[in-house]
Amino acid sequence: MCELLGLCFNTEVSVHLAFSGLKAGAIENSDGWGVAWYDEYGTQIVKESRPAVRSRLATSFLEHIGARSRIFVSHIRRATAGAVGYVNTHPFYRRFDQRTWVFAHNGTIDPSQLSFSSRKFSPIGETDSELVFCSLLSWLSHRGIQLAGRNGFILLHEKLKEINCLGELNLIFSDGRHLFAYHDRAGHVGMYFLLRQAPYKVVRLRGQYLTINLAEVIDPNERGYIVTSEPLSNENWNRVKPGQLLIFSKGNTIFMSETA
Repeated sequence: MCELLGLCFNTEVSVHLAFSGLKAGAIENSDGWGVAWYDEYGTQIVKESRPAVRSRLATSFLEHIGARSRIFVSHIRRATAGAVGYVNTHPFYRRFDQRTWVFAHNGTIDPSQLSFSSRKFSPIGETDSELVFCSLLSWLSHRGIQLAGRNGFILLHEKLKEINCLGELNLIFSDGRHLFAYHDRAGHVGMYFLLRQAPYKVVRLRGQYLTINLAEVIDPNERGYIVTSEPLSNENWNRVKPGQLLIFSKGNTIFMSETA
């Protein structure tokens, strides 16, 4: 299965620990990986159509790039639609409403049923995931919907449930201000979230035998949420309910929908 990861914090943080846990699950998902984040220079995306566990770039990203951001979106790919290649590797990105949106999807959607009300957004690659992304932005543009309050969030949830009727839909995406996470209405695969804040504990990361004292490596002022397909540590992760949309901003939950 593909795996998703999203972070939203109150201050700029490192994705190192979370991505290390995500990378540990990349043995079975060998068709690509990618990470997107926002910094003072704009939107940054590093991705590659090769296994993360054998990627020098992924190792370099963890050890040397030192990316820090309030929001991260990451994806480990197992191809089901579209060939293995850079253009089909998540996260995808587009400019809309004067912001850069990044998008990652897990699942399979029937592309023949997706509608486009704007020609501004068209796929570059061959995946159903990018089609979903373009269709969603097309809908937002055509309807003039502003995702800045509860009414817009409710409309977004209704649209995602509509798309979900066409197949399996787990999403993590961002407009640079919010982190959006939607879990498939049938519970396909899984989605979990965790509030990480002080006081920090000693934890064991996924795929590792050694424990880490988070208090020694994390700023005590950091507070925020991590969303992922599978728990990345032995902490107390919460399940996202099937059909539920969660929206985070600046390390807080600002919208939590009812289930589908």
